[in-house]
Amino acid sequence: MVKRAVLFTNGDLSDASRLKLKKTDYLIGVDGGTNLIRRLGLKPDLAIGDFDSYPKPKTKAVFKQSQDLTDTEFALDYCVKQGFKEIVLVGVLGRRLDHLLANIFLAVKFKLTIYEGQQVLYFITGPSSRVLEGRRGDLISLLPLTNCLGITSKGLKWTLQVEYLKFSCTRGISNVMTGKTCRVSLKKGRLLVVYNKI
Repeated sequence: MVKRAVLFTNGDLSDASRLKLKKTDYLIGVDGGTNLIRRLGLKPDLAIGDFDSYPKPKTKAVFKQSQDLTDTEFALDYCVKQGFKEIVLVGVLGRRLDHLLANIFLAVKFKLTIYEGQQVLYFITGPSSRVLEGRRGDLISLLPLTNCLGITSKGLKWTLQVEYLKFSCTRGISNVMTGKTCRVSLKKGRLLVVYNKI
């Protein structure tokens, strides 16, 4: 069975409650992100990077020789080559805004999910839809990364019915779940869906 790759990057992981790890998950520490895995009391399956922030890894490691790619992009390329069908990113928030934005761009490129504390970031490319599980009162924000056509939402306080949201539009910020699930559908474009547990 092909495992899910869970990449821990070198950011701040204040809460891992939304990250439901499976026994079959392949845990990868991206340079200093290896510390996050150990902080959770887990053992990394692999460490990847140039190891400027996590010297002398004590586990199986893949060393990045070139500086043309960030450690995270290098790790993602590695996972794709290894045939992982699902890849998620953990711990992307930190003090470096440039790294945060780069990781979000990578998440769009590789169609990833990002787990960060009480937040989960999903990227939808139309035509597609996503069902989110949570609870009544949790916040859902819809951020168009391009001009988005045909957005429909169900299970939210303020619903959209085949709506158009222009790039950078803030209309979709801070919607509220009315039950345990909601669905967001998109006909065309790229949409960032941010789930916030309240």
